[in-house]
Amino acid sequence: MPLDTPEQQNQHQVSVLSYLTDSVKTVLVRVVKNADEVAREVVHTLSGRIKELLASTVEMSEATSNSARTAIKGADAAGADAIKLGVSLLTGTFAGTAEATVGAVRAAQAVASGVIQGLADVGIDLEKAASRLASETVKATGEVSGNVVKVTREAVTGIASGASGATTDAIAAVQAAVRGAIQAANESGRDVGQVAVASVTGALEGLGKVGGSATGTLQALIVSALDAGKAISPEVAAKIRNALIDSVNGAEAIVKEHEPTAAA
Repeated sequence: MPLDTPEQQNQHQVSVLSYLTDSVKTVLVRVVKNADEVAREVVHTLSGRIKELLASTVEMSEATSNSARTAIKGADAAGADAIKLGVSLLTGTFAGTAEATVGAVRAAQAVASGVIQGLADVGIDLEKAASRLASETVKATGEVSGNVVKVTREAVTGIASGASGATTDAIAAVQAAVRGAIQAANESGRDVGQVAVASVTGALEGLGKVGGSATGTLQALIVSALDAGKAISPEVAAKIRNALIDSVNGAEAIVKEHEPTAAA
């Protein structure tokens, strides 16, 4: 069978993007009294198409993010729990799979960004939402054979970039995401040090896309991670402290300033 020409391949990609966007919109414009039914149908439509069609292109990423954003706004208008739907959309990339695939990892950033923007559009508390999204992502990845570090980083990157475009106080929401991921890692028996590193580096990447003070941002994130660890136990705090110093450039100086005795 002859290979598709570039024109045919491009036409196929466009049709894929159109299907994803139009399918979600069709679900959302339907007049349904039962808000939970709307949420379930949106999750089924989005997660199904992401699994089948995700490709490493800017266009697909934007389509996925925009669809997630539209889904949140539509579900909120229908009376559904918008944060619950956002969690379902994000963790739905892993549902029914044996492992967290490369596609699922890439989808996490786009979906998280769209969900956060949608939640901001409808006036949801972004700190609460960011914490829950990051927490549930860590837990969901732990339930399959997935790379929790990679998925956490992508999800927090998406949360950070989405929050940056939706609010002037994005750092507060991102700090909440870092804390949420660390708490979930501890509760689910994951490597809390590596999850802390993934959360901080993912947040830096997401916030870095819109500029700002890198030094101030890094300090805020490191301190949030350290405080989250201390709130759990001295042992967890030590794991996080050591992992950050070993893996994040600039962390050691911040740790020494914030915890001079522990870092000595």
